[in-house]
Amino acid sequence: MRIVYIDIDSCRPDHLGCYGYQRRTSPVIDMLASQGVRFQNCHTSDAPCLPSRAALFSGRFGINNGVTCHLGPASQLRYAGRGHTHDPIRPMWMQCLQQNGWETVCFSGFGQRHLAWWFSIGFTHYFGNQLPGGSETAAEVNEKVIEWLRSNGTLDNWFLHINYWDVHHPYAVPLDYFERVQGMPGSTYPDATMITHDVETFYGPRTARDWWFETNWQNPQKGRTARMPRGNPDTFENYMGFVDGHDAGIAYVDERIGNILEELQRLGVHEETAIIISGDHGESIGELGMYFEHGNACEGTTHVPLIICWPGVTKAGQVIDSLLYQLDLAPTVLELLGLTIPSGWDGISYAGALRGETTQARDHLVMGAGIYSYQRAIRTQQYRLIRTMHSGLYPYDPLYLFDMSHDPCQTTNLAETHPTVVSELDHMLLEWLWHFTTGPAGVRDPFQEQLRIGVDPDLYCPRHIIEQRLMDLGRDDQLADLHHRRDQSPPLRPW
Repeated sequence: MRIVYIDIDSCRPDHLGCYGYQRRTSPVIDMLASQGVRFQNCHTSDAPCLPSRAALFSGRFGINNGVTCHLGPASQLRYAGRGHTHDPIRPMWMQCLQQNGWETVCFSGFGQRHLAWWFSIGFTHYFGNQLPGGSETAAEVNEKVIEWLRSNGTLDNWFLHINYWDVHHPYAVPLDYFERVQGMPGSTYPDATMITHDVETFYGPRTARDWWFETNWQNPQKGRTARMPRGNPDTFENYMGFVDGHDAGIAYVDERIGNILEELQRLGVHEETAIIISGDHGESIGELGMYFEHGNACEGTTHVPLIICWPGVTKAGQVIDSLLYQLDLAPTVLELLGLTIPSGWDGISYAGALRGETTQARDHLVMGAGIYSYQRAIRTQQYRLIRTMHSGLYPYDPLYLFDMSHDPCQTTNLAETHPTVVSELDHMLLEWLWHFTTGPAGVRDPFQEQLRIGVDPDLYCPRHIIEQRLMDLGRDDQLADLHHRRDQSPPLRPW
């Protein structure tokens, strides 16, 4: 048995053809979805990049493993071990495979990019140091991967993790991939009216009016130039330029995935290799006023693709609508391989669902987001409630409630008009928090620790920069609002 886990950074599921997108961005991924199982409602428990991969590879929620943010104490993994002894109850995912005779191999610059040295734990071969550390293209990753496959691909019992970064802005992919997607109908949300509304009412980095002040990004190592409009997505035309970038990145990665599949076929092992497609987080493209970034707890940020083709297990074209966490993938893989699932993990195996069996699904998920703002969300099949713990540099409300069945783009906050639903979900969120933070095994909530010591979530845009921008543009009312929020805590809401 062999497993290839393809990890696509920042990929929105609804920009893939198999999830209903109009543009033909992903023919290879769509083919895999038609041959295997596609999960409709998979979410990362903790966003964005660092918290998400910490959760997946440790098997534990961010509140347990300590990583909910990109900065401060909440960016440091609480590794479940001491001295020279690893914790057998809470091992890393790759340790479980390695200790059971699996060759575990990783091609990702993630560990260098985020100073996450723990990421290599359990990998027999970790090739992150041979990559540019965040600047690598999918083609450069594939060059190393295919070299490894040609030497080792016909061996048995290996797990291969491949991380592609090209869908993440600044979309520095070859121009012809932009040309492939341009001219085809693209994203239908937000429309010109919503963009104009955001320009007039919203402020903060990565927003329609303040996306960034210089987007002609140059890679100092490779000299590649970002293929995105100069300025901001403050008109529908400019916005579509950013959409083209996101979609071009998907098309570029999709073709590289095809190259990997071709190599597996050439080696004659494709029918004995499981293929898993997912990613660390999605992308907000207008939800809660944020554009082409992943800094809040909206659906666009936490929703990730998940497609699994597992020989002898999955049925072609199956779609599963149940709510699940991305970290549920780790125990699922172990169960399918007949290995013991660690008792200290938070994930639950859905191997039975892959086999077509009736299984008990989760009735809700709790998710956090820890850059640009500190927020937690609770998601049921119908509703999404978001609590803001720190609004960062944005005019975020303390509480949001969205009816995902009728308002999937999260445009109408129902918190004031649906108090009963708010009370129920808010209470569930509090019970979730108490479950992990009280009793003999209780842990400290990393978000609360950040707030206690005053770590603001503005790693990528210091406060003084946006303050100066608002001042220079004469946006005095927004500057005053930002200053008012600076020392305010979101009000608590009684149930």
